[in-house]
Amino acid sequence: MSIAVRSVSSAEPIALPPSLQPKLDDGLNALSAIGTVVRFGRNETIFSDGDDASYSYRLISGTVRLCKLMSDGRRQIAEFLGAGNFLGFEWLETHAFTAEALTDVVAVRYVRRHLDRLGDERGDVRRSLMAVLSHDLWAAQNHLVMLGRQSARERVVSFLLALAERSGTKDGGTIEVPMGRQDIADYLGLTIETVCRTISDLKRMRLIGVPNRTQISLTNLEKLREIAEGDL
Repeated sequence: MSIAVRSVSSAEPIALPPSLQPKLDDGLNALSAIGTVVRFGRNETIFSDGDDASYSYRLISGTVRLCKLMSDGRRQIAEFLGAGNFLGFEWLETHAFTAEALTDVVAVRYVRRHLDRLGDERGDVRRSLMAVLSHDLWAAQNHLVMLGRQSARERVVSFLLALAERSGTKDGGTIEVPMGRQDIADYLGLTIETVCRTISDLKRMRLIGVPNRTQISLTNLEKLREIAEGDL
C-alpha cells in the first residue's frame, strides 16, 4: 500500500495477525526516529485517491476510514483503521484510496523517501515494512470473502465480532462503534436500511444491546459466532 498514516500506538489483534507482530516490532524503534507527530480533526481528509504518496503514517489514536468514490457517487469503504495501524504504504507512487479521519486522529508521519532509504539500510526495518504490506493483503482478502460469501446478517455480525476482537471485549462487554450506520453499510456492501434492520433483529433476539449510537453491547458471543460462521 502507500505511505500515509497518522497515529501510533500498540498494534491491535484485528489489525495485525500474531504471526506478523514480531517482524513489525523489530523495526519500530528505528521508524520512530524519523517520524513526526501530526493531528487531524474529525472528518478531515488525510490524503485523497490519486494524490502523490509522499508520506506514510502510523496511527497513535483515533479511527480512519479508507474509501473509494465511484463515478456515480457511490462509495465503498475498504477498511477502518485504528491505533497501531499503518496508512499509505502504496505499491505505486499515488494513493489508491482516500483516507478520512472518522474521529480526532493523532499519528506519526514518515517522509516516504526517508522510509525507503531506511528500509534499504536496515533489515529489521525492511521486515517491518513487509509485515505491513502482508497485513494489507491479508485484510483485503478477508474483506473479499466477507463481501462475496456471507449473507447480510453474517456480515454485520462478523463486523461486530471484529470490533470486539480489536478491543479485547468479552461476552457481556460493550464495544465502541465510532463509525456511523452508513459507514458500516458502505464497508459491508449493504444498504443502511439493511444494516439498521439487522442490528434491530439482533437486539430483538437479545444477542446485542444498543445503549446509544456509538456503543453496542454483546450479550451472547457464542451465538454471534455461530451466526458469523453460517451455523444459524
